[in-house]
Amino acid sequence: MDEIYGSFLRVLRAAIRGDKIRADESLRQQFPKLYRLAAEHHILPLIADCLYDETQKGAALYARQATVSQARRTADFLLLMQKFASHGLRPVIVKGIVCRSLYPEPEQRPSEDEDLLIRPADYPAYKAILEENGLHASGNEDDYEVSFATEDRCLHLELHRSLFPPESDAYGDCARFFDGALDRAVELRVMDVPLLTLAPTDHLLFLLCHAYKHFLHGGIGIRQLCDMALMAERDDAQIDWAQIRGSCEELRIAFFAAALFRIAERQLGFAMPEAFAELEVDESDLLDDMLSGGLYGGVDIDRAHSSTMTLEAVVAARSGRRRRGALHSLFLPLSSMRGHFPYLKKYPWLLPWAWLQRIWRYLRRKKNPSPVSPTRSIRIARERIELLREYHIVES
Repeated sequence: MDEIYGSFLRVLRAAIRGDKIRADESLRQQFPKLYRLAAEHHILPLIADCLYDETQKGAALYARQATVSQARRTADFLLLMQKFASHGLRPVIVKGIVCRSLYPEPEQRPSEDEDLLIRPADYPAYKAILEENGLHASGNEDDYEVSFATEDRCLHLELHRSLFPPESDAYGDCARFFDGALDRAVELRVMDVPLLTLAPTDHLLFLLCHAYKHFLHGGIGIRQLCDMALMAERDDAQIDWAQIRGSCEELRIAFFAAALFRIAERQLGFAMPEAFAELEVDESDLLDDMLSGGLYGGVDIDRAHSSTMTLEAVVAARSGRRRRGALHSLFLPLSSMRGHFPYLKKYPWLLPWAWLQRIWRYLRRKKNPSPVSPTRSIRIARERIELLREYHIVES
């Protein structure tokens, strides 16, 4: 493992426990790379606080500002939850504020948005309250999730009718494991405000499925792993581990989950869940993929573009058909294109027009300062498909 990755994981291991690290000269020389990695994984406040050093006042100031901004978003979000409750609405909160509550200093774990699982019939009532409070919808409101945000995007919510897009051929099957999740929800108090969230088994399984989804789309990110490990540790006694393992087996992600838990054990000091302990995995390739890609694989446009091929590999494996070549990544099937072009749900016959739009976007990206490299995208896709084989998500 790269030396900088080793230092980064050592600092992160201390940070998620609320500990501090006194930097020696060797570690000080790594500060620029460590802070860059922390920024790529959206955990700079955590790392900067753990590594506070008088020579790094700029990073410390940024971390404090980010923490204050997150605290403001949390306060605004809790006020909104109270307004929902006053109208008899109690959404089930997923990730976000629930994951932040797992950390010693919750506001040092940034959240870009808050995800709410709602009953579809209640959508008009939620929309009315959100609009009254300055949040407006964007995108297709008939989709399985709808984004609402203030004009300055200081507060950003995702309303979910379903936790996964049922029409996705690659991971839509995850949705069925959360049937009835609204009825199994449990109460959580944050700053003395009662909230509803997923039951422990549902929530951990969701984090695993969510990691799998992003793994296919380009990458996971170390923050997702920290959330998962902290939740598994806190809720261990309430989690039905046999159900988690069985669901992962059905989804073909048991080895993938085992590799994640193995990384958490060996790099961050968490206990390996017994339900996955006997699965023999080499987690090193997944760890390297996770660290090099940043949050959700977002540091590399070629990696993001390669996801069309990794998704196609999974769809082919699920359907039992032969995997198509790289050209197919520009001409995806209707089921895959609907998520990017919502108008196809109502007008499926416009699929050829959507293909043209997709190609046009691709060509425009090539003129940007960070152009897409088709050759590199294909190489990354092939490497990541090998990861899918390594963790038995697809078979050779």
